[in-house]
Amino acid sequence: MDIVQRLESAWQTHAEGHFEAALQEYRALFDDAEAASLRLSYILAAWAKLAEEYLPAHHALVDLRNRLTAELQSAPQLFHDIRIINDKLGDLQNTYHLFKTLPETQAQQNARAALPSIMACGDYALARRYLPQPEHHLALAAMQLNELKNNINVLTNEGMADMLAEVFNYTTEVTLVLDLLNGCGDTDAAAIARQQAVSLVQSPEARACVQAELDAPGTTLDAMVELQNSVTA
Repeated sequence: MDIVQRLESAWQTHAEGHFEAALQEYRALFDDAEAASLRLSYILAAWAKLAEEYLPAHHALVDLRNRLTAELQSAPQLFHDIRIINDKLGDLQNTYHLFKTLPETQAQQNARAALPSIMACGDYALARRYLPQPEHHLALAAMQLNELKNNINVLTNEGMADMLAEVFNYTTEVTLVLDLLNGCGDTDAAAIARQQAVSLVQSPEARACVQAELDAPGTTLDAMVELQNSVTA
């Protein structure tokens, strides 16, 4: 049985209400080197869903987070894993406090990933320290979107899906910048940045999608689901 089959089997075990058996399989899959490409996406998502229904699964996820934290000094790359686990647990404070313990070099490397947690905890001064030029960050994100869009044909379903994914990534960065500026009290700068976030996008199709997402957050994800449903129908 390959990794995907094992994961599907664990999903079925979970769906049938055999929670402990599902938990043991999710734990085994997470630590399986062959499942490395799935561990922080499908496996962790399934484990987190089980944790909503089965308290021991929640405790096991916390234990996993704590184990990785204990290994962080010798394996700095684990901060990424811990941050994602904390996102699933809804424990942004843990990410924030852990980030503040990092040596400066590691903090610089992990700052972008930690910024949402830092701002969620209200420490906008720390967030601004690691994103001192938010408008420049926005301009770079727009440049990347424009370059990627040049290689996308939106007349195909695949191309449209790719564009929506890139718009989603871009608006995530836009939201980060706007939240930071507003949190720092720079409301005028935030209003200007919001306008620039749209005007910097060169493609009319992508620009319209960005505007729609800023006007009604969640629009892009809804469009991605609708497109996927139309393809599989």
